Amino acid sequence: MQSPGRLMRKRKRAAVPVTNRSMALFRLGEICNNQCPMCSNSGRPEALFVQAEELMARVDRLQKWGFRRVILTGGEPTIHPAFMQVASALKARGITFDLNTHGRTFCEPEFADRCVALGLERAIVSLHSHKVDVSREMSGFSAQAHDDTIAGIKRLIDAGVRVMLNLVLSQLNIDHLPEFVRYCADTFDGEVALKFCFPFTGGKGGDWPAIAIRYDEVRGPLAEAHQVARELDLAFVTESVPNCVHGRATARDGSRSGFGETHYLDDITGTELYAIRYIEAQLKVWPASCEPCVALPHCPGVQQAYIAQHGTSEFTPWPPESRAD
Repeated sequence: MQSPGRLMRKRKRAAVPVTNRSMALFRLGEICNNQCPMCSNSGRPEALFVQAEELMARVDRLQKWGFRRVILTGGEPTIHPAFMQVASALKARGITFDLNTHGRTFCEPEFADRCVALGLERAIVSLHSHKVDVSREMSGFSAQAHDDTIAGIKRLIDAGVRVMLNLVLSQLNIDHLPEFVRYCADTFDGEVALKFCFPFTGGKGGDWPAIAIRYDEVRGPLAEAHQVARELDLAFVTESVPNCVHGRATARDGSRSGFGETHYLDDITGTELYAIRYIEAQLKVWPASCEPCVALPHCPGVQQAYIAQHGTSEFTPWPPESRAD
């Protein structure tokens, strides 16, 4: 394989001011009752669980810094013993919250309504396939847990929460992406948005063989899935997929910054804030050949480890005169 040559990074500031539109990613710890083999969390012992007293201190800091909105994440935030305490404290301080979740806890009667009453507005729910066997293998849970996730998604929708389903692409699901889109339209009455995410290999599950996929492998399936989503009027985004791969030059990446997050509250110290766009810029690179590409301002780039392994032949810059829908 040829050397990838010079690689580019986007320059972003490590610190940005907090405004009334800022949104902080607030991790309650990496504790989770799923066992996803491709988990992107760090696996550091010190990141596993944050005590309730410390979480309350972090809520106070977020209010002091001026945040009016956060996204709670984990692990699985809803299984933390202090989850409702944190949600109640946020509401008392005038802070609304969104959620990254596996959705299973929401199968419990009235749980979604309680969360909405405390300020929940949006949720990203992990659902990697509608096929039970694939869903089980990618989430490390039982068939009952898969059913609980589906029930939880429905309860979130019924409670008025805006739901986005997050599917991590793998060798196990790329052959039925259009079918998954149709399933979601039928099962959830079109009341969900869809996000298809290229796997991150920098976490504790980065070596799982099923996520050892190439961009060329997902190019066609993503195009088919997007076409079906357009026909069914479902919102559809990708995460960590270069624009030349998914075929839309002006589409924005469905990353954390794409979801609206502006700041990351350090999950170990709880006292440091980092700009989300700065973190994203540190994780991705672009071949020098992409410099003239019309999509470069929107392109999420590629993990450097991916380019080191596979090179840059899959990426074709758009000329300035090109257009895409």
